[in-house]
Amino acid sequence: MLRLMGMPEIVAPEEVADVHIASILIMREREKRQKLINEMNFQRQKNLELEKFIQQLIITLKMTREIEEIEKSESDFVKIGAYSKRERAIKIKKYKLKLKKRRAFIRVSRNYKGRSLASKAKSRVRGRFAKVNQML
Repeated sequence: MLRLMGMPEIVAPEEVADVHIASILIMREREKRQKLINEMNFQRQKNLELEKFIQQLIITLKMTREIEEIEKSESDFVKIGAYSKRERAIKIKKYKLKLKKRRAFIRVSRNYKGRSLASKAKSRVRGRFAKVNQML
């Protein structure tokens, strides 16, 4: 390549072909790298979900063991309300287990952009939402 005092570069046709081929190869490598990154992110997400599932299983096993221990132990048959101490403890443990399972499967989304924009656009009277005929 020759470069003369502020003049554009003089490029041989072979060099243009080499640059074009090199740019195509670079683009292909970038695409491959991007696919690999996406696959890694996907696998990472799957691993996190599996870890959460395993933790939930461990919690449920612990809770069921505690329930079994309570069932095995012969405690007083003093009634608290309608149930004995043992029955009440078992029911409470089962209820807590049920709550933990429910909380694990509920996913809370934090994307409220549409709702917040709609609420900001609504008319208000003393800070409360109001219909148009209430404002008059």
